[in-house]
Amino acid sequence: ELRFFFFKQKTAYEITTWLEFRRVLFRSYEEECEHAMKIYDHVFMRGGRVRLKSISEPTSDFDSPKAVFEAAYKYERANTKSINKLYKLAGEHEDYATQTMLQWFITEQVEEEQWAQEAIDLLSAAGDNQNSIFFLDARYGAKSSEGWNSLGKDRKSVV
Repeated sequence: ELRFFFFKQKTAYEITTWLEFRRVLFRSYEEECEHAMKIYDHVFMRGGRVRLKSISEPTSDFDSPKAVFEAAYKYERANTKSINKLYKLAGEHEDYATQTMLQWFITEQVEEEQWAQEAIDLLSAAGDNQNSIFFLDARYGAKSSEGWNSLGKDRKSVV
C-alpha cells in the first residue's frame, strides 16, 4: 500500500504532458494516503507499532500514458496479493478484527484493478491517434470526480 502511494505520487509528477491523467493520479495518490492511514490507525488501535522500512523508488520513466497505467495495474495486482496474504495470516491467528478491516481493502482492490484495466483498454483502442489520447486525457479529468467505474461505460464511443 505505501509503495503504491509513492508510485502514484512520483508518476503524477513525471507525466507533465498529460494534464488530466496527472490530476487523476494525484487524486488517486491522495486516496492511497487515506488507505495507508486506515492501516496505521488499525495497527495503533490494536496496540501495535508501525515501523517503516526503506521503500525502493518506483519506476517512473514512461513513454506514454498507457505505460503508466500498465505499471499501475501491475502495482495494483501486487498490492492485491499482499492484502490477500495479510488476510490469510490474520485468519491463521484468529485476528478477526484485522480480517474485517482487510475485507474493505479486498473490495477496494477490485475497483483499483478495474480502473487501471479500463484505462489500458481505452488507451489501447486509441493506439497512436493523438486526438483520441487528448480526448481521453480530457475525459479522465471530467469523469474522475464521478469515480473510476464511470470511465469505461461507453468505451466504444470514446475512440
